[in-house]
Amino acid sequence: MQTSSVKTLAIAVSIFFITSNLSGSFLPIYFRELGLNITQITEMLLFTFIVIGLLPLILLKWVKNFERIFSFGIFFTMLFFIVLMRFKDPIILGLAYGLSIATFWPSFNLLQFRLGESKVRARTVSLFSSIIPSLASIIGPAAGGFIIENSNFTTLFAVAVILYLVAFILSIQIKFKPETRRFSIPKNRLFVIFFLTFIILGFSETYWVAYPFFVHSISGTFFSMGLVLAASAILISCVTFLVNWLSDIKGTRVSFAIVGTILNVVWYFVIGYASTMQEIVALSLLSGFAGAFTLSWFAYYGDSFGKEYYASILVLMEVGLMIGRIINLAPTSIFIFEANYIAYFALSGLVLICMIPFYFASKRNR
Repeated sequence: MQTSSVKTLAIAVSIFFITSNLSGSFLPIYFRELGLNITQITEMLLFTFIVIGLLPLILLKWVKNFERIFSFGIFFTMLFFIVLMRFKDPIILGLAYGLSIATFWPSFNLLQFRLGESKVRARTVSLFSSIIPSLASIIGPAAGGFIIENSNFTTLFAVAVILYLVAFILSIQIKFKPETRRFSIPKNRLFVIFFLTFIILGFSETYWVAYPFFVHSISGTFFSMGLVLAASAILISCVTFLVNWLSDIKGTRVSFAIVGTILNVVWYFVIGYASTMQEIVALSLLSGFAGAFTLSWFAYYGDSFGKEYYASILVLMEVGLMIGRIINLAPTSIFIFEANYIAYFALSGLVLICMIPFYFASKRNR
């Protein structure tokens, strides 16, 4: 990819993530204000996860220039926000939500792998998947919360549509490479190990419903919630690049991933007891370190397979995440319905501990 395309990608991605952070954390609250209960929200997410997990597989088999789907991902995300302003049906919302994510993330992850050589991959991944999103998280939530408090969700979604359109126009100027090898599964134990870890990671994700509900319940208002998320993002951004830079230099990605998992587990066990905005922000430093260390596992994933497998392993990663996310809908329905955040987060932490044996197994099977 040419340098000009890299710069255009960085600008387009920055606008995309700023826009996503304007509203992303507030979407579960919006769904609840639409009148959807927890059961309906989990039904919506079921369709979302199925689309995210299966659509990239289909696209990889039928679309020659898989990287180009990145632009369509931005466009379909824009359409999703138009759908949000016009529909309330959980199935329609779920399908539109899934379409936006399924067309953006696999192709975006592929671009990251292609852009970053192994010796700097963790830094490249941290830049596009953590640094830029984290910086966007400083601006987006506070601005989004302010817009909602002083206007309404419709105004916020209208602003998002305009910004996504700008990002889409920029993205179509990027020079993408065609995929030379469509779908091919690496036939070794190492891939099986990675796939199983993604199921665990999918199960342990809390940002779809639980964490936004939890933060809003403590913050009280959308603007306060946005400020909490923005303050947390400042701390997270400060640690992420440094940790992944050290991962590149020292070549200790699996060890870093183990540290990240341990920190995440600790965060899960304590976050449910937070009762003030200040405590949530303070604990975000812990989650920031955890996320920064954990990103090394994603970089290690790219190191472990040849470039000809990149597209395939990335869409298969989404399949693994899909399975874990769907399984997680059961405890979400049970615990979040009762607002039992302590039990929900503790269960996520217990499941995440299961990652550690897979880390050690990956070293033996490299």
